[in-house]
Amino acid sequence: MTYTGLGVYQQQPPKPPNRAPLWIALAVVAVLVVGGGVTAFVLLNSGDDRAAPPTTTSTTSSPEPDWQPVDDSQAGVAYELPPSWESSGAGASGRIRLTTSYVSRPFQCQGRSMIQAQAAAGSVIDDDPEQVATELVNRIAAGGYTVNGAAPEIGEPRVEPTDDGVRVSVEVTPKSANACYAPKATVSAVALRNGSEVSVFVLNVAEGGPHVAEGPSEDDVKRILGSVRLS
Repeated sequence: MTYTGLGVYQQQPPKPPNRAPLWIALAVVAVLVVGGGVTAFVLLNSGDDRAAPPTTTSTTSSPEPDWQPVDDSQAGVAYELPPSWESSGAGASGRIRLTTSYVSRPFQCQGRSMIQAQAAAGSVIDDDPEQVATELVNRIAAGGYTVNGAAPEIGEPRVEPTDDGVRVSVEVTPKSANACYAPKATVSAVALRNGSEVSVFVLNVAEGGPHVAEGPSEDDVKRILGSVRLS
């Protein structure tokens, strides 16, 4: 089947030999708007040519030893991820510059190296965290889960105020799938006011499907989103 939501990367670096791109279980997570079109914001690969991630350091309130703390000083946020997640570079989603990106443990399906989830963080000059978070989750959901030219069904954003910002999430149901792909996904973002900017963290998780065990559990998702804070 032709899957137009994947595999076309603009502005991608040369691929090293013997390295295959990673594919999320239904689509690449974030998107970059270029000349009115939509494409993946970063080539998810495990090659040595990927962008170097910001330094990962422990914070004052250290997480459990089996989780990795990430302190993205460029985005102005810190968060925690499962130990098996790998750094995958940086990129952009529309006007939002994403400075860190991590992917869940890769797996193989029909000759492709795939993933079930991806997390990214970034920032933008703005004074409205809810608008930034809503814009980001909708762009990722629409651009990442379009299959064979058919846009997915995107639910109404769920908005939850937090102590120092807002959390926005949308449910995504693509119009088509195959044996490798999950039947639905949830895209969530936590946006925090940070001076003249909004710092934002986004988590895209493919839900269900034959490889659901390769991604985060519901408890993992809650812990990841609950760990997001200003750095």
